Amino acid sequence: MAWGNSRFNTDNDTLLDVYQDAIIVLYNRVIEGRVEGISSTPEAYLFGVARNLLLKRAIQMKKISTSENVFQFIPDEGETNLYDNYNQEHDKMIVKDGLDKLDESCRKILELFYYRRYKLDAIKEHLSYENTDVVKSRKYQCMKKLKAIITASKIK
Repeated sequence: MAWGNSRFNTDNDTLLDVYQDAIIVLYNRVIEGRVEGISSTPEAYLFGVARNLLLKRAIQMKKISTSENVFQFIPDEGETNLYDNYNQEHDKMIVKDGLDKLDESCRKILELFYYRRYKLDAIKEHLSYENTDVVKSRKYQCMKKLKAIITASKIK
């Protein structure tokens, strides 16, 4: 409860609801035989389920969306490695928050290059830059800013 409250800043009633939902998910998976071969303890598995449910609820409440739905959280009910799944989603949220803190031009360059897979020439044309060297330099500066923002947020 303390962990969920500190990470997701939710009230105790919500945390109790999530805990009950996690127990139901665990129960259903046991009945369906989908927990065999899991190397973690039942407590750790239950904690992972609850953590994923809290993460999903936090994402839904923030209504995170992008044009490409890059950060859409879709839990896999058959997922047995809940910790890795949580860490990937957590990292996506950190990157999304970092991108939100960048100015629009940086966000656009990084989106075009990394998510839409545009070449530097195409970005130059699309955003009306002088030449590809300017785009390349600007992309480097934007990534440097994003890394600084992400590093600062991990330290907090």
